[in-house]
Amino acid sequence: MNLYEYLSQGIKHFTLIDPDKSVDYLRIARYALEAGTDGILVGGSLGITASQMEKVVKDIKSVANVPVVLFPGSLSQLTDAADGVLFLSVLNSLDPYFIIGAQVHGAVLIAKHYPRLEVISTAYVIVGDGGAAGFVSMSKPIPYTRPDIATAYALAAGYIGFKALYLEAGSGAPQPVPPDMVRAVRKAFPRVLIVGGGIRSSEVARSIAREGPNVIVTGTLAEESPEKLGEIVRAIKQR
Repeated sequence: MNLYEYLSQGIKHFTLIDPDKSVDYLRIARYALEAGTDGILVGGSLGITASQMEKVVKDIKSVANVPVVLFPGSLSQLTDAADGVLFLSVLNSLDPYFIIGAQVHGAVLIAKHYPRLEVISTAYVIVGDGGAAGFVSMSKPIPYTRPDIATAYALAAGYIGFKALYLEAGSGAPQPVPPDMVRAVRKAFPRVLIVGGGIRSSEVARSIAREGPNVIVTGTLAEESPEKLGEIVRAIKQR
């Protein structure tokens, strides 16, 4: 089973580890694995070098029995030590660089230097606060109250041919993507749907899980209170 097939089946929890923030990333990874996480995303918006990324991925792979997937915030965050990469295009960025410019450069890097990586084309759609990702990518986030606009982006992502769509409220967002927005996007986008940002409680995780995404991601919670990851994972699986 390849990574895309794995993501497509059922509902999964992934833990996001940002090497720029998580000094003790192996501790977080071990907590996540003990909690039953189904995969680990590695990446961030700022301050990660290529050598740092490779070391972190290799270290996590040494203890992980689940896929370790790149979630790159820049071209420096690539390594073939991972199982795959979310090849992100920030659809609601106001800067073409984050929609297609970086992707042109990244495609050549992957083809020449990281051909073993499984590449999953991913429409990245910033919602609400947007966090660092929204600021750095110069996005115009979709308001929490406009699931119709999110649906329009989802339809566009499907027609263009993206394999996955990531609804992102942003790292440390004051609130997550609303369940009604997840529901609307789920109806419009039949492929892999990923939701992350602002998910800090089992109640919130459960409410989002009930709307049918394929993957729910927690990052800030894993950094600040990794002992609570078990509650999140159980809520998602027992929805």
